[in-house]
Amino acid sequence: MSENLNITSDFPYSMTLSINCKEAGDPTCTHTILAETEQELFHTAMNHAIREHGMTAAEFEEDVDKNEENYRSFD
Repeated sequence: MSENLNITSDFPYSMTLSINCKEAGDPTCTHTILAETEQELFHTAMNHAIREHGMTAAEFEEDVDKNEENYRSFD
């Protein structure tokens, strides 16, 4: 069974956080963002939203505020 697990050498001290666009409310985008910290996760998600979805930083922050439960589903 352990051969199927992807465990880093410093486990359990380092966990990878992830969120994908579907979790955040986009019904069609399947992009998944991985990060080690919440700050890095949201920064990368914002960059993806700007590049791929044409959002501005302000629109992204407003969307996070309105749909926080979707963005916090990685907890």
